[in-house]
Amino acid sequence: MPLSGHCLCKAVTYKADVEAPLITAYDHCDDCQRQSGSTYSLVAVVPKDKLTINGPTKSYAGQGSSGKAVHRIFCSECGSPIAHDPEAAPEIIALKAGTLDVEIKKNLKPDTEIWTASKLPFCQEHLAKPFEHMPPPMSSGVLHIVDSRTKQKYGIPIRRNVISAIDLKSIKAPAAGTDRADHVADGLRVHDPGLQNTTVIESAISYSDHERGVLLFRGYTLSQLWDSDFEDMLHLLVWGTYPTIQQKKDVNRKLTDQMLAVPDSVHRTIRGLPRTTSPLPLILAGLSAYLACFPDTIPASTHASLYQGNLRNVDHAVIRTVAAYGVIFGLVNSHRKGIDFQPPSQENSYCANLFIMAGLLDRHSSRPDPTKLSCFRRFAMLNAEHGMALTVFSALVTASSLTDPISCLISAVAAAYGPLHFGATVSAQRTLREIGSTDKVPEFIEGVKNGRTKLFGYGHRSYKGLDPRVRPIQSILKDLDLSKNDYLKITERIEEVASADDYFRHRGLYPNADFYGNFVFTAIGFDPDIIPAAMLTQRIIGIMAHWREYMSADLDVTSSQINLTITTYMICQGIAPTLTGSFADQAGRRPAYILCFLIYIISNIALALQHSYPALLVLRAIQSSGSSGTVALASAVAADVITSAERGTYMSITSLGNILAPSLGPILGGVLSEYLGWQSIFWFLAMSSTIFFIPLVLFFPETCRTIVGDGSIPASGWNRSILNRWISKRPHRRPVLIPSASTEPALQAQLPKRRMINPLTTLSLLFHLPTGLILLSNGLIFASYYAITAGLPSQLRSIYGLNDLNIGLSFIPMGAGTLLSATFNGIIVDWNYRRMLLAPILILLYALTAPATNPPPLVLTLTLIFTISFNLTAIYNILNILLVDLHYTTPATIMATNNLVRCFLGAAATALVHPCIQRWGVRATYCLVAIVVLGVVPLLWMSLGTMLCILLYLLWTGAVAQISPLPADIPILYFRYPETSWIYPGDVVLKSRTGDLPIISSRGLNPELTYLLLFFDLDVIYGMNATVALHWYQPDMLCTMQDTGLMDMSDNTRILDKVDGYSNGGILVNKSMGAEYIAPRPPPFSHHRYVYLLFTQMGDYQFPQCYSYIFPQTAKARAGFDIQQFVDLARLGAPVAGNYFIVEYDGPVYSVRGFRSHGFGGGEGM
Repeated sequence: MPLSGHCLCKAVTYKADVEAPLITAYDHCDDCQRQSGSTYSLVAVVPKDKLTINGPTKSYAGQGSSGKAVHRIFCSECGSPIAHDPEAAPEIIALKAGTLDVEIKKNLKPDTEIWTASKLPFCQEHLAKPFEHMPPPMSSGVLHIVDSRTKQKYGIPIRRNVISAIDLKSIKAPAAGTDRADHVADGLRVHDPGLQNTTVIESAISYSDHERGVLLFRGYTLSQLWDSDFEDMLHLLVWGTYPTIQQKKDVNRKLTDQMLAVPDSVHRTIRGLPRTTSPLPLILAGLSAYLACFPDTIPASTHASLYQGNLRNVDHAVIRTVAAYGVIFGLVNSHRKGIDFQPPSQENSYCANLFIMAGLLDRHSSRPDPTKLSCFRRFAMLNAEHGMALTVFSALVTASSLTDPISCLISAVAAAYGPLHFGATVSAQRTLREIGSTDKVPEFIEGVKNGRTKLFGYGHRSYKGLDPRVRPIQSILKDLDLSKNDYLKITERIEEVASADDYFRHRGLYPNADFYGNFVFTAIGFDPDIIPAAMLTQRIIGIMAHWREYMSADLDVTSSQINLTITTYMICQGIAPTLTGSFADQAGRRPAYILCFLIYIISNIALALQHSYPALLVLRAIQSSGSSGTVALASAVAADVITSAERGTYMSITSLGNILAPSLGPILGGVLSEYLGWQSIFWFLAMSSTIFFIPLVLFFPETCRTIVGDGSIPASGWNRSILNRWISKRPHRRPVLIPSASTEPALQAQLPKRRMINPLTTLSLLFHLPTGLILLSNGLIFASYYAITAGLPSQLRSIYGLNDLNIGLSFIPMGAGTLLSATFNGIIVDWNYRRMLLAPILILLYALTAPATNPPPLVLTLTLIFTISFNLTAIYNILNILLVDLHYTTPATIMATNNLVRCFLGAAATALVHPCIQRWGVRATYCLVAIVVLGVVPLLWMSLGTMLCILLYLLWTGAVAQISPLPADIPILYFRYPETSWIYPGDVVLKSRTGDLPIISSRGLNPELTYLLLFFDLDVIYGMNATVALHWYQPDMLCTMQDTGLMDMSDNTRILDKVDGYSNGGILVNKSMGAEYIAPRPPPFSHHRYVYLLFTQMGDYQFPQCYSYIFPQTAKARAGFDIQQFVDLARLGAPVAGNYFIVEYDGPVYSVRGFRSHGFGGGEGM
């Protein structure tokens, strides 16, 4: 019997169509204790789709342990809790078991406890299955197997309801006495003909729930994509996002360009074959001819990694392949019909061009029939992708050899023409002709049941119910008006008879997309034998999406694994110098250099050969240890061989690598990866480091004063260079001093006392005064530098609209600033040593360029980037010099400590800058960075040159914080609230004064025009995402003058306030209703920018209906507002005026729980 229950007042009832709960448990979490008012809550977990709730309910949403919302449902009459619905587990819902009917409650057998971490100590009852938090998901676990042959037990990991076939190879038995063909000793194998229960890839392109008949494309339902064009679907499936209007135009333009670029030899190849030829060989010939024209696109002819991991080549190849197949299909169809081929046009969509090329034109207009074109477009959406279908699988099998997409498509075309795939449409047409009339359908069905004949297009190996594409296809057929089509009547009669027959129902046999799909193509005008090829013009979207996903997978790593790699690299980068620094100070610079170079070279070679993520992770850690280990050595060598008066210049040069590498590395790495693949980066690093390593081994002398003193004591063992060894074996006019038994004691007496190699020495320096404070200062300054450079790309993109390449090139000034600083600042420090400074000149130069209240020109921003890099390098070098001066006997150790602090604080700053910008805004974040730098100024008075750089640094951060979110050179839209003065860009206004509608001035506006206003918050945190929230959409705004007769407008004209002198006698009033005004609601301690933009509203303005959801005054309706998309769809053009201001929260500050309950519908800071 189903589970049923009700609330206390019985106003709410529910029924779950299940025999028993999935889990009956005691829930000890704090939230459930509070909601139930008891020590724990008894819950009965049931499938959500099996539950029906009737009656007046309300819900309260709070954040669960997963970070996602938990909706707690209760009766709105008596307040009884009914259930809680977690967003983190959308398949289930937890009923409050106390509300179940009495007889059902008596039979409950709770055996599970969850959230025992919150269990109250006086609860003495213990159930069989306790879980500290939540039970592990049923999609993961361990499969326990007992091999009856050997009695051996095995545990096979289950991940996402899948076991690895490789894991089964560990199940082995003795091969003695067995058939050698069974390969018993090699481990257990899996036999699955047709891959009926085998997964071969993980993909995010589509999802199908076979039990419920749900099909999603990148998370979108079929109904959401119903009006999508071919270009929309291509961009969505291949590149993972639904395109903007501009992106869609770009895709269409690129496709048309490539269609026009198909060589004439392809045309001649197809035209040279008989018109009666089957479409399959014609298409295969066309594709082969196209591929022959571009041998440089074949990896076997050029480079093995032409596509693997090279997304630029992959993306270009996707466009070329889709375009080429469209042209070849058009050529084949027009050739077989005996009509002239018409080329595509830039003015048409892809589907329209396909119709034109294929000769599917209306006889009267010579244009594609709009109805047929619409039907083809909608069917293309349904047919664009269907998981691991035969065409995709065939293409991926070919792609596994890393070949080109045309070759993969050839495999897919050949597979598609089989009678068990797209070729089923041809077989279905033949079967319908054989049946002849609806009267013979029952006889035909009996023949199917007896196995005498086959019913094509019926049943699906995946779907247990009706194919979710069938009903949409039937709606397309209605638009094509096939009411007189006899074959369609036969098809509908087959479904009618089969759906009533137990034979089909018990086996879960229902029509699939092919059953009705062929009628769409015949009604459009395609011959039956070319329908498979026509369907491939649509399915090519999915084929290319899977090909791109396969080629871009490379090491098959996730974003979290990439972050793990970076984190591991930075940890090793900070720790390794603590070992090499102490080692170099005691054992010598030369052995430390040799060891680090060998580690680095070998790890780079291994990385270049890797195709395994775990191995790459380990090797990156080793590589980091080798490279960062040398960081301390360069400064140590400089300290060994130079005097303190020269230290500024030489230490500046030695620090170049630390500062210059982050600037030039992305540029060089991007070029290598773009054209040669990511492995080439490691080959380049291995070869370039080897080039430096060879002369180091041959010529580099030992400089460590612990080993060679002031250089007068010869080195021995591996501290001697090969050149020195070679010279010592040759006869010399001047004797070379070689340590001997007699000279060794005397020479060693001249050396500083050598100690044991101790890595902890590096850490102990953190607690020395003043060394520790200087290290902290250097680390904080470097962290502030990383904070600015980490936030810079997003600012360049949002303010100037730069793409990734241009953003990368914008870092060139940073490299230039580093180079100049290494020379210029080194000279300044040396002069400072002689008490000579040029500080006033540099301060004056920067003062002329620093102020920037509006978005500065890009050239000024690049100048600021140069300035910050110049000054950071200067500060870093000065503090390095100071540290070496303080620890001149152990320079490698102190520089290792410096690197440790720098790496860890820099990593922390990089991780925090974006959340801070989202939380507090750009200005507050970088003002905080400036305060951090200002806080270490007292420690830097030892060098006036450092003080100069700090001042320039503070000025730069202040300039960054002043960047306005408004477009450049936009006129100011003057407005005020009833309790404020007129507001200027960047003003701060108290939240309590923004509750009423603002008074908007008509100053500078044309009284003859109509205007449209948008008011939005740029800095909302909705759920877990930063987004934009719309606060007010007001069309039909008019200028009204105080001395005119406009004051007696119709009742729906709202006069916002009396006109005053500042607005020149005029204000803007709204003539009609829009999306109602929501007052700013920033949360406490936040920094939100609120922006007004005014647009000219043209006479033919139409509100984009796709934005009709914005009218409710709720966070759900207003959050996620895409400003640019709305402006494009509404055809508003550029804004004519704008303003922005900061709202400061001045209300009561609640506790965390109270703040959530007083928030605006879950949107933090609307």
